Amino acid sequence: MKHIKNTWQLFMIDWQRIFKNPIAIFLMVALMFIPSLYAWFNIKALWDPYANTSQLPIAVYSADKTQKFQDKSINIGEDVLKNLKKNKQLGWQFVDSKATLDKGVKSGKYYAGIYLPSDFSKNLLSFTTGDIKKPEIVYSINEKINAIAPKITSKGASSLQSQISEEFINTASRTLFNTFNTIGYDLDKNMVSIQKVKSMILSTNDNLATIDQYTQQVVALHGKLPELKGKLDKANQFANYLPQVDDLGDKIVKLDNNMPTIKNQLSVIMTLQGKIPEIQNAGKQLAMIDQDFAGVQQTMTNGIQEAKQGLTIIHQVQTALPDIKKLGNDATKLADVSLSGATQLKDALPTITNSVQVTLQSLKTVADSTSSIVTTVEQAIADDKLTPDEKAQINQLIQAAQANITTQQTAIKNLVDLMKQVETNAGNHDLDPAISRLEALSTVLGQVSEKIGQVNGFIQNDDIAAVEAVLDQINILSQNISALVGQIDVSSISTSVKNQLEQFIKTVTEAKGLLTQAQSIDFDSLLNATSQTVTNAIAILEKYQKEMPAIQQEVHDANTMLNGNMTAIVDGINKGASLYQNELPVVSQKLDQAADFVKNDYPSIRKDLTDTLGTVNQKMPELESALNQANDLIANDWPSIKAGVQKAADAIRKGEKEVDLGNIVKLLKLDATKESDFLTKPVDIQENAIYPIANNGSASTPFYTALCLWVGAVLFSSLAVTEVYIKDKDRGRYSKREQFSARMLTFIVMGIGQALIVTLGNYFGLGVSVHNPVYSVLFAELIAIIFMIMVYVLVGLFGNIGKGIAIIILVLSISGGGGNYPIQVSGKFFQFINPFLPFTHAVNLLRESAGGIYWPNAWSAILILVSVGVVFLVGGIWLFPHIEPTSKKISEAAHKSHIFH
Repeated sequence: MKHIKNTWQLFMIDWQRIFKNPIAIFLMVALMFIPSLYAWFNIKALWDPYANTSQLPIAVYSADKTQKFQDKSINIGEDVLKNLKKNKQLGWQFVDSKATLDKGVKSGKYYAGIYLPSDFSKNLLSFTTGDIKKPEIVYSINEKINAIAPKITSKGASSLQSQISEEFINTASRTLFNTFNTIGYDLDKNMVSIQKVKSMILSTNDNLATIDQYTQQVVALHGKLPELKGKLDKANQFANYLPQVDDLGDKIVKLDNNMPTIKNQLSVIMTLQGKIPEIQNAGKQLAMIDQDFAGVQQTMTNGIQEAKQGLTIIHQVQTALPDIKKLGNDATKLADVSLSGATQLKDALPTITNSVQVTLQSLKTVADSTSSIVTTVEQAIADDKLTPDEKAQINQLIQAAQANITTQQTAIKNLVDLMKQVETNAGNHDLDPAISRLEALSTVLGQVSEKIGQVNGFIQNDDIAAVEAVLDQINILSQNISALVGQIDVSSISTSVKNQLEQFIKTVTEAKGLLTQAQSIDFDSLLNATSQTVTNAIAILEKYQKEMPAIQQEVHDANTMLNGNMTAIVDGINKGASLYQNELPVVSQKLDQAADFVKNDYPSIRKDLTDTLGTVNQKMPELESALNQANDLIANDWPSIKAGVQKAADAIRKGEKEVDLGNIVKLLKLDATKESDFLTKPVDIQENAIYPIANNGSASTPFYTALCLWVGAVLFSSLAVTEVYIKDKDRGRYSKREQFSARMLTFIVMGIGQALIVTLGNYFGLGVSVHNPVYSVLFAELIAIIFMIMVYVLVGLFGNIGKGIAIIILVLSISGGGGNYPIQVSGKFFQFINPFLPFTHAVNLLRESAGGIYWPNAWSAILILVSVGVVFLVGGIWLFPHIEPTSKKISEAAHKSHIFH
């Protein structure tokens, strides 16, 4: 009860604030009316869209030419134009040419054009001659002007077509029945002759099977005529080749006589078959040479290049040999000097070690003196005051320390340079760890000098507070100095230097011996011989190099020819051997038989063939002409003759059983006017309207009313805030859910007002036809409450994102709600979402009150809408405290863009 009470209090506070603010009152009233304007304007615009179709311009032009029929002049095109001038359903514009009609339709002056061609009457009357041609009405339409106009104008063209068809049927049937009247009187006078014709038809029908057999034989023979002519042509062509056949027969006889010699020559193929493995092996070796030839050529090229480079080096050495000899003498002297220096440096190593030890000891002293300076400064600033004498003393102390640090850095640099030089000469990096530590020491000393300089500046400026922070840093740096000095092992450095000096002395001693040995070699003779040998080798290699492309091409061609056709070669040899062993004896036997035929039988056969072809060629045109005439008669006339005889016989027999010919004559004498009217309109249609609605505007009202209620909810949520303003003293009094529920009630009241205004405006303002006005208002109120709850919950939970979702639902509802058009004519996607859109059921519910309530449908829509509202109501109240912090963060992030509020 407390929650309900607090919610009601917040709800009343909302309306108290609204009524105290004139601007708020104005906005509330405006937001109640504005959505209704959306519905009212659309309903009024669609009130009766087909009432003004007479203003819709449609061009009409008839080029129809007058036709003569039964001594009467007929121009149906003119009759059509006369009737259209009386027709006010569409805005008929009668133009004077087809060009004017086409230009007007293309330019948009006319929505459509109807053109009756010059042969319209002629084709319409063609049924009287038996050669029927359907007349055409050329209907042109400009579909880009408007979406609905093409449907209206198409309906006009269809109505015109129906009108012409109805008039044609009426006229044709009247003419037909007038003819039947005449026939009826003629039949009555010629009854005896009719009976004779009847007997002849029945007799012919009884013998149709026999006649069919004859016709089938004739057709079969005619069907084989092309085949016979083709065979005759081939026979004639063969006769033309008889001289060549004669020549071929002579060759067969000669070949048969030479067969023993051919057999002897073909026996070589058996020897080749035994050599196939050797041929295949030769192919593999040739392929290997071809594959590796590029490598051989590259190797030769590389060899020539290397030989030329070596020859260049030899020439350079020969040129430089005098200097080299001199350099050798100087090198011997250098070796003596270097050996002496290294030996002396090794003897002085203890002294160097002591120097390093002294340098490191002095670095420890710097660390101690730095700590002493820090202590002195701390004591001086203990009382936060410094006398001029203290400042001068500290200044002198720090300057001396900085000078000492500079001296130590110089000593470290000299020591590092010495170690690097020793490493360079030895060709290793054994002293790198000690060098790194000494360089780090130099860096730390520089930092100490900088920091104590800062301290001196602060002291001289009486900035005591800044001094204390720097002193801690100096203490840390002095501790680093002591740690780094402790990490340097002097004995290890001394040992490394000693080992490198001993290695240097050994290397110099060995080099000196090698120099002495090299001076005894006769390099002049050696280099001359070497140069001559390399020159000769280069000349030989270059000679072969020039011949290499031709050799490579020959090898490649041989490889391609042999290995590319190896399978064919082997198969050919094997097939040749098989032919020699198996087929050749058979061929030899057949050849003997063929030669015997040519000698003994062929001459008489040739004479018979020539004589027979002459006779056939002479008689073929007469046979073809007769068969064509017979086949044409059977193909074109016999089916209709046969069908006519059968139908006539069937009709006669059926008529004799069922109808008296006298009665038929009486029937043909009936009134032609009444019979033609029956054929023109054989059926009358009785329309029965269920749930009638007065006009199109009233039929569209449910869709636009539901749409305006959703638009109203979205519009109000875009301007009104969902967050309740609470004073600081009352912040702990109301819970999040209470605030959410109270503001929802305010939104619902707004929706109720919007629904009341739009429904009453529909009924009393526009005069919309509503079958159940009270239920129309109640249903609209229910829909407004549901829609407002849905939109409020979306906006309250998700802010601007919720507004976007509401707009998406609006867009989908317009297309998928089945408002203006049956959902069955929409796409598959919209048919799928239709049952899941609340808008669908809202429109269906409002339609019930508009045309007459069918309560099973109404209760179904009510239950679905209420269920959706309850889900959103309960879900929103339960989720709001959990989602509200996240929603606020998203809103704040959007506010930072200075675009979204």
